Amino acid sequence: MGWKAKSAGVLMGGLAVLGLAMGATPASGESLIGFGVHSWRTVHDLRSEGFTGIKRSGISYLVSYQYNPGWLLKLELDGEYFDKGFGGSTHAAFSPQAYVLLGGFIYGGVGIGTIYSSGFNHSFSNPFYAARAGLNFHLLPRIHLDVNGNYHFKAFNQLKGVNTGTVTVGAAIRVAL
Repeated sequence: MGWKAKSAGVLMGGLAVLGLAMGATPASGESLIGFGVHSWRTVHDLRSEGFTGIKRSGISYLVSYQYNPGWLLKLELDGEYFDKGFGGSTHAAFSPQAYVLLGGFIYGGVGIGTIYSSGFNHSFSNPFYAARAGLNFHLLPRIHLDVNGNYHFKAFNQLKGVNTGTVTVGAAIRVAL
């Protein structure tokens, strides 16, 4: 096969991926509401135990609102619920979070959040930051499946070493309003 045929194949493949990415992007101005779950582990546990026993580390539940102001930009507000015991709390915990995401079928972005629990010393934790990468499957005309990985950390210098913090794997079903 000559270089022209290979180049045409690469170009066609690239256009197909771009088409899939564009097709999974909500329409400009569209709002979506979602519900989902996260399974979380500390980076230390991942290094020492790998992915075995991941359910043991914790499950949280998520309510999400996502707005697409234009092309590949998405703004997201989440509320995450943790049963008692999360972070040493003797009560249930709730975590409001905000994200700025870029992309379509494949996306990524950053966010910020805090955790509230009456079981914590000062009720609210210090803010945490999050890096997210995910896949947005457009299942039906108004229904999306979002599968993502998140890294929660306390300071941006932790992104270099990635040796502390928490990793979550999540999934959410979103419905266009």
